[in-house]
Amino acid sequence: MSFFSKLFGGRPEGRPLEHPMDLHAFADRYAALLREAWPQARLAITHGARVADTRIEWSLPDGFKATNFLGNSYQRYLDAPQRLSEVLSDQLASAQAMQRSFVDGDSDEAGRANAVILPVLKTRGWHEIALQQARSIGAGAQIPFIVEPLAGDLVLTYVEDTPESMSFLSPTEAERRGLGREALHAQALNNLTKFLPELQIQGGEGRFVARLDRNYDASMVLLFDRWRERIDVQGDPVFAIAARDEVMVCGSDDAESLASLKDIAAQIEQSSAYNLSRALYVFREDRLQVLAD
Repeated sequence: MSFFSKLFGGRPEGRPLEHPMDLHAFADRYAALLREAWPQARLAITHGARVADTRIEWSLPDGFKATNFLGNSYQRYLDAPQRLSEVLSDQLASAQAMQRSFVDGDSDEAGRANAVILPVLKTRGWHEIALQQARSIGAGAQIPFIVEPLAGDLVLTYVEDTPESMSFLSPTEAERRGLGREALHAQALNNLTKFLPELQIQGGEGRFVARLDRNYDASMVLLFDRWRERIDVQGDPVFAIAARDEVMVCGSDDAESLASLKDIAAQIEQSSAYNLSRALYVFREDRLQVLAD
């Protein structure tokens, strides 16, 4: 039995899908929204062997180009067909944010470089080991990453994620670009918002799981204010962030769900190749905090 099944007891009941819109029709609906927003846009819809390959490549006369993958958004629609308008609106909002960034200056070299900075959650244990490894290289070795405390044993660092590679953003490089702590954090969160249309929230009856791309699932807790209306829990939202790709949520006043969440978080933290923390965290006073026992 999967961890998801242990937490939720199987797929939540929902509206039956008698005649769901197929992926081709879904892509056409989104393409129509893009054409309405930008009548001058040139669009091409591509369907691959997998749902995840479906994408819309589009461009504008001013040089702006973008590729929108539709797999996760389509799955969101299948999970809740009645929320089609919301799913498409989220996808369009992401496209509008990318286009605004281009107009505001992301078309230059510095802007493009900063646009690939993303926040990543790690642990204090990871930080200590990474520091030891860096120091073992030599006394003159520069620290290759930035680390900020987040909550409990979780820390925050930053990566540059390009189609070719993923690497940590070093303090030296951040300084070279004029990115202080607040500016760097704001830039990374702004970049992360582009993933919001792809975020799937599954579950029900006070128990939910957040799914993204198995890389930045945990990072999406940093944007919780942007998707909290998609869950309904008793009390304050409580998170298990047990692994990079395992984020579960219930309510602080739901004792049964809390006990289940704590047990599963411990199992995932012990067994996952991308483990983070077995602790539970509560979103309270507009920030993430360790949930007291």
